[in-house]
Amino acid sequence: MNLVFIHGAGSSSTVWRAQRRYFSKEYSVTLIDLPGHGLTPGKGRDTIKDYVEDVRAHIKGLKDILLIGHSMGGAITMSYALQYPVKACVLAGTGAKLRVFPAVLEQIKNNFEETADFILEYAIYNKTEQIMKQSKKEMLKISPEVMYKDFLACDTFDVMQEIQKLTIPTVIICGEQDMLTPLKYSQYLAEKIQLSKLEIIKDCGHMLMLETPQKFNQIIEKFLQVM
Repeated sequence: MNLVFIHGAGSSSTVWRAQRRYFSKEYSVTLIDLPGHGLTPGKGRDTIKDYVEDVRAHIKGLKDILLIGHSMGGAITMSYALQYPVKACVLAGTGAKLRVFPAVLEQIKNNFEETADFILEYAIYNKTEQIMKQSKKEMLKISPEVMYKDFLACDTFDVMQEIQKLTIPTVIICGEQDMLTPLKYSQYLAEKIQLSKLEIIKDCGHMLMLETPQKFNQIIEKFLQVM
């Protein structure tokens, strides 16, 4: 089984450190840095459709793929799985439609660091010093232009009328305290995707893989065992 992890907006593959350590022992693990993020050069994309094609180019040739996407990465995962063959997918902290605070789009280019603080305040429920400092450090590595495009891509994403066509095994994971993609987003996905299961992590916000890595990993591992 090939596990392919896709990060969210203004992020990079570094958010999956705990997952790489955990799953690399038994599975082939691929962590994708989207264009303009992490170690991948580029200027980013302003549509989910374009990011889907980037992912496709990256994993071309792989078989038995489990796509694991967080937030914007979840949008990419859904769009990919609606177009191309995938064995199963994990949708974490995401929705069939993603709305972005208008203030975020307005302020990213002019007040980048303040906007990053604003986003992280909403994104992280378990605000340990380590998670907050590391998350901000990684976010500020992304250029304001790329960040703006990411959130624009999210704001225009909408597969609410198509999501019921996703007919592969899917696990949907949501933090109970997620303020960016609230629980109702994941509940909608669970209602529309026939072969899906909803997993809710208590005392957790939007950044599930960082806030509760052990629980997050266990949910995915359980899913892998029953596939």
